[in-house]
Formats: sequence, structure tokens, C-alpha cells
Amino acid sequence: MFLNIMLKFIQYLAKKFIAIAILIWLAVLVTFTAYDCANIYIVVTEGMTQRAAAVLDGQENIALNKFFTSSYLNSDPLLNNNQYEDFIIQDYNLKLRIKWLWVWPWSDSARVVIEEEIPRIVAKPRSQDQEIKTPPPWQNGEKIILLQKRAGLWKIDGIIFKKPLK
Repeated sequence: MFLNIMLKFIQYLAKKFIAIAILIWLAVLVTFTAYDCANIYIVVTEGMTQRAAAVLDGQENIALNKFFTSSYLNSDPLLNNNQYEDFIIQDYNLKLRIKWLWVWPWSDSARVVIEEEIPRIVAKPRSQDQEIKTPPPWQNGEKIILLQKRAGLWKIDGIIFKKPLK
């Protein structure tokens, strides 16, 4: 009889221990997921804002190295083929909205879906005899941002244009 009671007590303790261990594991999982999602959110919003400023201002922005991989910066068509070099950009309004963001704590890559829009660019030509008086429009649309985790830091490794905004 004593062994029966002891066995039930041990089973009770084992169930409670397993339940507490699962709750602790879930709390750790949620914490690391939230940490990575917050880091990715900041990298995407700040990185895309810095990228737009670098493209429109036509200046090399050293801060981009914090947010983008060097391989992407070397291959980015907007940064390398500056279509706004004939204009002095006076004003623009970047609208950036994260539509979908998720990452697992053990993952080294992530995909983020954003909507990026610059509805209006106010600019004047650099030279008076320039034929084109309005700057080219920004490629507004839904984009997929590819991120890689390198040395514990998330960086943007690619931007895929998905579809234009309606």
C-alpha cells in the first residue's frame, strides 16, 4: 500500500515537472521569437528608409552596411544606377508598411512582406537646360525582403518586387 501511494506521488510530481518544463520551454521559445521579430522589424524599416534616402539623395550612405549585406549593396540596381542623379530632391514621403513578418528562433533566414510607396517626389533639375523636368517615379509596390542572420545580426540580403500597389 505504501508503494502504491509513493508511486502515485512520483507520477504526480513527474506530471507537474513535465508541465512546468514545457511551459518554461514555450516561454523561452516565445522570447527568442519576439526578439528576432523585433530585430527584423527594425532592420527592415530603418534599412529601407536609409536605402530610399541614399537613392534619392544620390550620396553613398555608409549606414547601409548596418542593414544590408555587402553582396546585396553591390548588386542593388537602384543604388548602382542612380536614376535620380539629374535631380536635386527637395522632398519625398516614404510610406512603409510591414504586411507579414515571422521567424523561428533557430532560423538563419527570414522573409518579410512589405508595402513600400513614395507617392510624391518633389525635385528640381540640376541644370537649367535639362529636358526632363520630373523625376522618375519610385517603384511602389509589395516587396519581399530576404534577410540573413550573420554573426548574430540580421541583414537584408535581397529585395524581390512582388506586385505594384493598386
